[in-house]
Amino acid sequence: MLSRAAESFFWIGRYIERAEYTARYTNVKFHLMQEISTREDQQAIWQRYLEGTGEHDLFKELYPQEGTYRFLEFVTTNMQNPNSQVNLIKEARANARSIQDELSSEVWRHLNNFYLTLKSKTPNDLINGPYELLSEIRDTCYTLDGVFGGTMIHDEGWNFYRLGKNVERANRTARLLDDLVLCKAEQEAGDMTDYHHCLSILKTASAFEAYRKFYSAELVPRKIVQFLLFHNRFPRSVRFSAGAISSLLERLSWPSRRPEVRDAERLAGQLAADLKYGTLEEVYQTGLSAFLTQIIDQLDTLTNQVANTFFRSPGYSEIYGMSAQKPQKPLPLVTQPTPYPHKAVLSVQHRFIYQYLEPVSKVTTVVRVLPPQHYGDQKRIDLWWHVDPPADYRHFTDAFGNLVWQLDHTRIEREISCSVDMRVETRALYSSDHSLAWSGLPLHESDGTVQPSEFQQLTSLVNTSDDLTLLVKHTKEPISEPDQLAEALMHQTVRHLRYDPESAQVGSTATQVLKTQAGGSQDFVHFMLSLCRQAGLPARFVSGYHPNEKDMYAWVEVLLPLGSQQEPTWVGFDPVHARRCDEQYITVAVGRDYQDVAPTSGYYLGTPASNLTVNVSVILEHQNQGTQ
Repeated sequence: MLSRAAESFFWIGRYIERAEYTARYTNVKFHLMQEISTREDQQAIWQRYLEGTGEHDLFKELYPQEGTYRFLEFVTTNMQNPNSQVNLIKEARANARSIQDELSSEVWRHLNNFYLTLKSKTPNDLINGPYELLSEIRDTCYTLDGVFGGTMIHDEGWNFYRLGKNVERANRTARLLDDLVLCKAEQEAGDMTDYHHCLSILKTASAFEAYRKFYSAELVPRKIVQFLLFHNRFPRSVRFSAGAISSLLERLSWPSRRPEVRDAERLAGQLAADLKYGTLEEVYQTGLSAFLTQIIDQLDTLTNQVANTFFRSPGYSEIYGMSAQKPQKPLPLVTQPTPYPHKAVLSVQHRFIYQYLEPVSKVTTVVRVLPPQHYGDQKRIDLWWHVDPPADYRHFTDAFGNLVWQLDHTRIEREISCSVDMRVETRALYSSDHSLAWSGLPLHESDGTVQPSEFQQLTSLVNTSDDLTLLVKHTKEPISEPDQLAEALMHQTVRHLRYDPESAQVGSTATQVLKTQAGGSQDFVHFMLSLCRQAGLPARFVSGYHPNEKDMYAWVEVLLPLGSQQEPTWVGFDPVHARRCDEQYITVAVGRDYQDVAPTSGYYLGTPASNLTVNVSVILEHQNQGTQ
């Protein structure tokens, strides 16, 4: 599975589990307050939660005057709190959108409806019925988890979802147990306040009924710790979750034996073993808070190792959010003014027909004409397609992150006809002076597994000659900044070539194009790729759509460092029109050269030659300018 998709599954599991826990915690504590008479004791409940999550300063900033309903709003509907329930479900939905092709339609529908319903809630809904709203959120999380398990194939994606869910669950239960009341002696809680507090801890973990099956009605603090920390059959105990994490990592790691994979398995196995063979006496000898802090630290270390091993990420800085990705080595800075967006909606009609003089059999057609569901700021809105005669088909993502469809026909009498209609929303950033800002697809958001170094190598189509090498040398000498060099090489391409789509040849190399000094968009791209790669800039071939083009169009993406963090980003350049790509470009596929992104290809049994007819129409439906 692609690292980006795996990470999305992982965080969907975490966000849903976190939202469910917050709903349960808030609901239980709200009812506990009915048993507490003093305002100070009531406020202590919320303050303990906020200090445990590190959100106390943000709460004070947003709500100078404390109060129960202000806290309920903060953790439920406040869009300024990153860990409010509406934002947690929003983030889960955003991750789901990026892997919508991997999800069942039922999962997406339930999650999307969940977010839209929760987004529509107001503070008045809390005031009028906090119990009803919190119970609705909790129960919807339960339902959503059931829809995941009942409609998804239990493959790698499902296992990463469960991994994230169990990491979050273990962490939350450990934090819940770090409570002064649970440090008391082994006798049953005598004080009424302590009794209700112990009861609320069990109910927050949905463990009250399960606990009573083992310990009757006695609410003994140390027995509560024993149950929620070490029980091997209760699904919310830390031990149970740690065992599930270890088993899932063994399943996900097989058959790879990379050192980092073994490290992740080792950390998970060590945590599971500590809890399997640990005793309550050891916990209290160490100190309950110190022991739980050690468990939480182990979970954080394990999470960072999982991120590094499976998601190609350096790790996460905090349990409550993901850290920003950083390049592995310093790169020169490309300055960037404060941008604002331009958006566009484009409709595409793509028709192609393969014709055969005589019947052929076992026909396989490979198609790369559909953009991925999401690509940076690009989003596919609608899609309709039709194949005649009907085909057996499957789709997959190749090593470059491209969406590939394979159509299989047992026999074709005369022709294969395929019609594709789609609408795509795109966005580009502009500076305050209305010039196109430097932006693109950050390297860490790429779905491909091909490393940038592959895009610095020459190929059979992106080749070189003495003249091309000399041209690169003369262009590069006075320039030190990578963005300026990329633009200079683009202008050199325009200076040496004339745009003539009729003269384009699919198999033309960069050196052949230099001799003819004319070609189509793919010829311009091969020429510029040769210059960029010889100049030391990673650059790749992009196939896609552009308005008014009667066929698929091609341009170049160059990996450049952008912003204050010098984040490596794929920036689009159009060498035919000598400009950077804006919101009117739809990316379909990327690769080293045209051979990696050919829109249609395939094979069949039979001697007759085939003829391909293509017709493409791209219309700009809507375009609007954002605000600064």
